[in-house]
Amino acid sequence: MTNVVLDVAITIEYISTVISLVCLPVNVLFVYILCVERNRPPYNTPFFRLCIHLSIADILMEVFSTLFFKFPSFGVFPDNFYKENWSVVPIAGMQYLAHAQAFGIIFIAVNRFTAVHYPIKHRQQWWTPTVTKWLLVIQWVTPVLFMAPLFFTDFKFLFDRSSGSVIFAASDARFHKSYFFAMAIVNGVFINSIVLLLYGAIFVRVHTHVVVRKPGELALRLALSAFIIFICYLALGIFSLLSALTPPPDAWVYRTMWFVVNDVLCNSSAMVLLALNRPIRKAFTRHLGIFSYHGVSTKNNSLLQV
Repeated sequence: MTNVVLDVAITIEYISTVISLVCLPVNVLFVYILCVERNRPPYNTPFFRLCIHLSIADILMEVFSTLFFKFPSFGVFPDNFYKENWSVVPIAGMQYLAHAQAFGIIFIAVNRFTAVHYPIKHRQQWWTPTVTKWLLVIQWVTPVLFMAPLFFTDFKFLFDRSSGSVIFAASDARFHKSYFFAMAIVNGVFINSIVLLLYGAIFVRVHTHVVVRKPGELALRLALSAFIIFICYLALGIFSLLSALTPPPDAWVYRTMWFVVNDVLCNSSAMVLLALNRPIRKAFTRHLGIFSYHGVSTKNNSLLQV
C-alpha cells in the first residue's frame, strides 16, 4: 500500500467520522420527533413506524462502527483493550446491525410500493398494526442468522501500524473468504436488486398513474432515495468483495471505505426526508423552537397518510 493511498484513506476516514458524529444528534432528534408525533397524522402510519426502527438501526450502527472500528485508528483505546476472547463481538455486531438496516430499507420500499400500486388494500388489509409489528420483529430477529456463522470459528485482532486501524480476521482463511464473499453478494446483488426493482416500479407508477399535488417533489424524493441506496449497496458489495479477496493484513483500506459508505447510508434516510418533506421539516424545526406549531398539513403529501 503506497503512502499516497494510505494518506487518502486515513483522511477520508477522519472526515467521514467527523461528519457522522455531527449528523448523529440530527438522527437522534429525528427519531425523538417521530416518536413524539406518532399518534398525530401523518406520523401515525406504518411507514413512519418503519422509519423509526430504520433510524434506530442507523444510529446504533454509527455508534458501534465508530467505537470499535474508527476510534482505534485515532489512538483512543490502548492495545490491551482488545482481547482475543471477544474479538468476534465487533464483527458480529456490525453484521447484525448492517442487516437490520437492510431489512428496514426493504420493508420501507415494500410499504411505498403497496401504497402506490394497491392503495385500498394497503390501507384496509395489508398494513395492519399486527403485520407491522411482525415485520419489525423480522427486522430485528432475522439478522441473527447472518451473524450466527461467525461464532463457529475463531477471530483475531490484526493491527495495521501504519494506519492505526484494527482488522477483525477469522483464523480460518477459507471461512473468512467465503463468508465475506457471501455478504458481498447479499449486499451488492440481492438487496440492491430488490430495492431497485421496488423503487423503479414506484417511480414509474407515480409518473403515469398516481395523482398528487406535487408529483415532482415526490418523484425527486423517490429518485434520490433509490439512487443513494443503489450506490451505497453497490459500493458495500464491492468493498466487501475486495476485503474478502485480499489478505486480512492488507484489507484495512477496503474496510475503511466500507464504513465510509455505510456512514452515508446511515445518515441518508433522515436527511432525505428532512430535505424533501415539508411536514417532517416543519415538525423538526418546531421541536427546535424555530417556529410555533399550527398544525401539519398533509394535503401535498398524500402518500404520507397511508
